[in-house]
Amino acid sequence: MIDILVYADGSSQSDKVLDFAIALQQRLEANLTFINIRREASTLEEPPPIGRPIPVEIEDKMPTGIKILINTAQKLVQKGVLEPSSEVQIRETPNGYLFIGKTPAGNKIPFYACFGHFIEILNHMIEQSHYKLFIISMPPPNRLKRLLAQSVTRKLALDLHTSLLVVRGGGPDSRYLICADGSPSARRQFPLLKYLLPAITGPIEIAWYKDENAEPSTVKAAEHCLDLASGWLDSEGKEVTVHRLTGQNRLDTILKAAGGNSVICLGASLRHDVYRRMKGSLPIQILTLTTSSVLLAKLPPEADEEMFKKPFTC
Repeated sequence: MIDILVYADGSSQSDKVLDFAIALQQRLEANLTFINIRREASTLEEPPPIGRPIPVEIEDKMPTGIKILINTAQKLVQKGVLEPSSEVQIRETPNGYLFIGKTPAGNKIPFYACFGHFIEILNHMIEQSHYKLFIISMPPPNRLKRLLAQSVTRKLALDLHTSLLVVRGGGPDSRYLICADGSPSARRQFPLLKYLLPAITGPIEIAWYKDENAEPSTVKAAEHCLDLASGWLDSEGKEVTVHRLTGQNRLDTILKAAGGNSVICLGASLRHDVYRRMKGSLPIQILTLTTSSVLLAKLPPEADEEMFKKPFTC
């Protein structure tokens, strides 16, 4: 069982996020929680009625965050994830409001409308409920949106306290491109992929950018990682292709190999050094530039040889 936090923003990309989250819920029996965060103070909006049933038809009169979440819940009803309901009952929380939806099986799906600093609210929720994955939509970058996208993705990649799935072009059934070079950060993604593997139905490819100037020890570590990972995936019944990429630029080569409709899997470095803050690590650069979806594993531990040998149990 994996607990997943999903960001609902009411954007044109939100349906892609819902489809990805629903696929993970159904294929993994995952627990979903939806959240919307407003930076403006709650005192700027008329507070909703608390503690009594409210007809969903009046969502237009609700604060912006609750309105977005009610619309999200209605989409989940249409997709068969939530039981139909003509009303919601809103509670107060320390950072905003909450209402609960129920699945046909009787499980609860919380919807949080929060106020405050984006990353701080998310990390508070993550530390409180131990979410293993945060899913959010971000539009594909363009010249006008590049600075905003870079700012948000940088903050999430550097400061979020759990793993991250940015949904763009790739969906739950798309090709997964796992970037692995044998480093600790690359090995960090495999424990997360063990959770997610039952939900992956598309082709799986493992890619290593082979720098022609790499030290022999680096090449050996990468080759060993490729062998372990491909062997593990094969033992799990997955068809896997291994690529040894070459080119003049690592970033451009990986972006070209991924294309625009895959899910790029990366492991984050947990170091917070000045270089990463100023220039950005490879995951930050990929998040900023790609039109594919990106899965960024941020939680330790790193995979070792025993992980690939042992059968996985939740």
